[in-house]
Amino acid sequence: MTPQQLLGAGVRLFAIWLALTSIGYFGSIPAALAASPVDSGSSMTVAYAIGAAYLTGALLLWFFPMFTAHKLLPRTSHSNHINVHGHELARVGCALMGLWLSAKALPTVMWLLFRAFLFVEAGSTFSALPPESKLDVAVALFELLLGTVLIVKSGLFAKAVVPRLEMPPRTSVDL
Repeated sequence: MTPQQLLGAGVRLFAIWLALTSIGYFGSIPAALAASPVDSGSSMTVAYAIGAAYLTGALLLWFFPMFTAHKLLPRTSHSNHINVHGHELARVGCALMGLWLSAKALPTVMWLLFRAFLFVEAGSTFSALPPESKLDVAVALFELLLGTVLIVKSGLFAKAVVPRLEMPPRTSVDL
């Protein structure tokens, strides 16, 4: 694997992060703006535009990772290889992304549990929340679930980011 291919795998992982970031701009931010007493029509349009820009950037980076990699790193010869396989690095990247998503979502989920034990005596904790908080909790639960899936199934996601290439068996000359 060349340095450009390694960077291309990182670009694809960054594209996944951008797509996940756009979810907040399409979901929770417009809901919070709609709940505010100020006229927020133009603010909601800006939130949707930012979400669309993130999603467009994610799609461009996903479909053209090597174009980006060649712009960031100068082209080298194909004999300039790194001894680490891209599939394993993509698995590590997916697992790290899953850990990051879980760490980001866990405080919101813990806030819901804390609120459930302290403030709600009867009934559903979720139904006692204001609408914008319900959406925040739903996004956090989605991120926590996706983070867990990324950690547990990192090999499956890595296969989508960097297809595993069959490597020729190593000889004693290669070592």
